Amino acid sequence: MSPASSSRHRDALRAALDAHRAGRLEEADALYRRRIETDPRDARAQRLRGILARERGRAPESERFLARAVELAPGDPEPLAELAVTRLARGDLAGAEAALRRALGHTPQHRKALANLGALLQYRGHLLEAIACHRQALELAPDDAEVRCNLAKALSEAGRSAEGLELCDAGLRAAPGHPLLLGARGAVLIDGGDFAEASLSLEGAVARRPDDDMAWVNLAYARAQLGRHDLAIESLQAARAANPDGGRATADLVNLLSGTGRGDEALGLATAYLARHPGERQVLAAQVFALHDAGREAQAGALLDPGRFIRVQEVAAPAGFPDLAAFNARLFELVEGDPSLTAGPPGKSTRGGFQTGELDLAREPALVALGAIIGEAVRAATAAFEAAGLAGHPLMACATPNAALRAWGTVLGSGGRQAPHIHPLGWLSGVYYVAVPADMGAAASQAGGIEFGAPPERFLVSRPPAVRTVEPVAGRLVLFPSYCYHRTLPFVSGERRVSIAFDVVPTAVA
Repeated sequence: MSPASSSRHRDALRAALDAHRAGRLEEADALYRRRIETDPRDARAQRLRGILARERGRAPESERFLARAVELAPGDPEPLAELAVTRLARGDLAGAEAALRRALGHTPQHRKALANLGALLQYRGHLLEAIACHRQALELAPDDAEVRCNLAKALSEAGRSAEGLELCDAGLRAAPGHPLLLGARGAVLIDGGDFAEASLSLEGAVARRPDDDMAWVNLAYARAQLGRHDLAIESLQAARAANPDGGRATADLVNLLSGTGRGDEALGLATAYLARHPGERQVLAAQVFALHDAGREAQAGALLDPGRFIRVQEVAAPAGFPDLAAFNARLFELVEGDPSLTAGPPGKSTRGGFQTGELDLAREPALVALGAIIGEAVRAATAAFEAAGLAGHPLMACATPNAALRAWGTVLGSGGRQAPHIHPLGWLSGVYYVAVPADMGAAASQAGGIEFGAPPERFLVSRPPAVRTVEPVAGRLVLFPSYCYHRTLPFVSGERRVSIAFDVVPTAVA
């Protein structure tokens, strides 16, 4: 290529990039396209067009351009790092992780790939590995407040809140009043139960950055725990002003309004939100309790009838295993031996037990078989719900064949339990029982069972609905709507209760 031709190519790409940065996206796309037509092997143009496509909400197109950039520049970590971001946008967590690990294989000190891999591993519950990635990224860029906040929260989630708090404080000594660090400090303090100090940190965060809706949500939680429901309501209203689409803020506000005598306002808010966001699980769950509090049990039951929507089935031994006991024994080994197994992670529902990060359902025959069993159960449930005339029900609003299956293991010992919770990312969720102590119910009826319908402790509920308890049995699979609150009742036994929970998560259309 002649110097003059090379200069023209640089100028063409610069013009496209200038239009991109200025927000003239149609123009930028046309310029990128023209540049690629001139030189189909221009990896940078392919990468930038892939980023632009993602920003325009065209994830499949973005992945295509970025994959081409990776092919053209196999030793460059940048296209791989961007490909991972696009895959995350599509809900392809495993694909995103693979791209990030490949990028780091080329360039082990690639800060963006380290930071994103740490955040992804943290999201998937692999806390020790996430902490290692965050530390490496922070060493490369000590002033990166976002990485510092992620590391602090990962430490807290791993039960090391003192370390997380010190990390925030060290950052604040270097950058006093930094809103991200104040917000992270407040979140860590909430994990540790110090709601008064958390409120002070979070008040500082939102004063400096009032568009941080999650800082407002956390502040509302801390204030509610201190009994300041009026201030908590104000905080949630501010969160919704910053982000009207926020499901957690809306759900918590529905509950606080209902619980403080403003039921009509609560139900009006839930109805309006769900009209814009059909099937949003957190708001649906809050709406059910608000309807019960308003005495509208029939409407609440139509939204969530445990007897109608919870499905229980006994599983047969899958192919490749001589019997169900052998299948469960292998799953038991895999859960108890998983390196991500963490004692009662703060922010999770497990109390007095252990929980793994996300399990790889493709890596081992027993997990592959379990994934197939769950998939068949989901297909059968979908068909049954449609046959029952529920195709237009809020339960089915998020039902899609484009769904990912996410699973994790839980190990509970004597006194262990799970607090009431929902699964806001799934449309259906469930649990498979791997091992159940023979003497679990000896001390109390229904001990160790899974109970549906009880609200979480933070909810204000004057008329809690009736509950349904399902007995855990090794080899039993229970499937339920993800917006159905459920908990595990404590039990007394010298043996361990092991289960694998899962979510069916809607993903972007391929």
